[in-house]
Amino acid sequence: MKVLFLSDFFLSGQTTHVLELAKQMQALGVDVHIAFGTIHSKLFRTHYRPSLFRQSISFSEGADLATLIGLARKFKPDFIHGQSSTLFQRAQLLSFRLDLPYILTCHGLGFNQARYRYLLMDASAVIAIGPNVAREIEHLNSQVIVIPNGVDTQRFIPPEGDKSPRKTIVYIGRLERKRIEALRHLAKAHQEVTRGPLKIISNWDPGIAKTIFKPWQADLVPHFQNAGIVAACGRTAREALSSGCAVLLMQQSYDGTISPTLVTEADFDFSGNLARYSYERLQKDLSRLTRSSYKLKKLQNWSRTYALAHLSSEQMAKKTLAVYQAIKRL
Repeated sequence: MKVLFLSDFFLSGQTTHVLELAKQMQALGVDVHIAFGTIHSKLFRTHYRPSLFRQSISFSEGADLATLIGLARKFKPDFIHGQSSTLFQRAQLLSFRLDLPYILTCHGLGFNQARYRYLLMDASAVIAIGPNVAREIEHLNSQVIVIPNGVDTQRFIPPEGDKSPRKTIVYIGRLERKRIEALRHLAKAHQEVTRGPLKIISNWDPGIAKTIFKPWQADLVPHFQNAGIVAACGRTAREALSSGCAVLLMQQSYDGTISPTLVTEADFDFSGNLARYSYERLQKDLSRLTRSSYKLKKLQNWSRTYALAHLSSEQMAKKTLAVYQAIKRL
């Protein structure tokens, strides 16, 4: 089986998802080619491009329609899988030109807008990364399948000999203006609880007082292993859980500590945008985690166990492959 992925390249969980899915698909015997549209980071050339070569993942740059038609005629895919919303229409056009089924993955909310309506309706299937996303678009396609993002649980692991609770706190995530307020509150809470500056790993320096900024890291494994408490959302939160970290779930707002209780909430997701709790609760949670070594270590152990059971990218790939196989049988 051959699948053509269409994706822009950002320093984001969506791009990491595409790369991880391609890797796991190839391990399952599926031949994947990633056609990258717009490249939004210089790190693509210095790190990600060489990494793709090392993993023998086929890819190309340039996703205008003429280029994609030529590529598809040479590669001869069985399916087109649109991963970036900016390329959904191209997936539809390519599907029409070559008489191939196309699948779309919706990586967040907002796809019930008019500009996406017919693109979703015409797709052979639509993958939603969570139940909240699925509920928003389920009326547009009868084949909306929920497949949560997965991470490589064999790569994102706790440090060897991890017996004592790790207490270092770090914020890891891509930044934009609408996330700054929540980050300011985190920095303030961190200062109140630890009397020290908050470490931030991100794509740009927000310039918040009493923080230490570190540019985005292509390999986050050692940073997760050095940290014990990670403030994050989306894919980064999943990677932190797999690495045995306690996770403060936040993006534009604060949604609590990821715990056995939180994950059973009906509306739980990894967005960090539900505003489930106040910023006063954020400081209390941070204080509680740092005050009790026993509770922190217990939560860190649970994080790893939960990730192994629910967040494996191998299972994510198998579920995606099942979608392809179901379409092929039609």
